[in-house]
Amino acid sequence: MKKPRNKKYRPKYVARNVLSTIFGGMSGDHAEHLRTIQIRNHRALAEMAQGRGTREQWDELVGAANMANVMCEQGIGNEYRAITIAARDALLEVGKRIVKTERVILKGDELNAIREGLLCHDAQLENVRAIDVERACREVERRVRHRINSTSVHREIALETA
Repeated sequence: MKKPRNKKYRPKYVARNVLSTIFGGMSGDHAEHLRTIQIRNHRALAEMAQGRGTREQWDELVGAANMANVMCEQGIGNEYRAITIAARDALLEVGKRIVKTERVILKGDELNAIREGLLCHDAQLENVRAIDVERACREVERRVRHRINSTSVHREIALETA
C-alpha cells in the first residue's frame, strides 16, 4: 500500500518570459501589478487621511512599511532606511490610537512620515526585479509567522500603562 502525501500539492511557478522574470524590473512585464499595488497603498493612505480609514487599510500600510524595511535590509534602496523606519513608527502610533479609540486618526507628522515612506517604497518597487519582491515578501511572511523583529500594538500599549 502506498503511503499518502504529507504535504499539500502546490504546482511550481512557470515563468512566461524567463529573462524578464529573472532580469527584468517591475516596470516591464509586471507594470500592471505594480500599479495595482501602488493604487491600493495610496488609496488606503488617502482614506485614512480623510478620516474614513479602516483597520484593513492600516494593515495594508503596515504591510507596505514592512516590505520597504525588509527590502532596505536586503540592500534595495538602503538609503531610505531612516524614512521607512519613521513610517513604521508612525503606523505604530496610529495603531495604538486605533486600539484605544477604535477610530483611525492621523496626526500631521504621522501622515507626512507615512506618505514619505510610501513614496520610498514606490521607488524601491519600480527599480527592482520581480524575483526580489517575491523574496522580500517571503521574508516578511516568515518574520510575521515566527514573530521575528515584530512589534505588537497591544504589547506596546501594555508597556506604556505599566
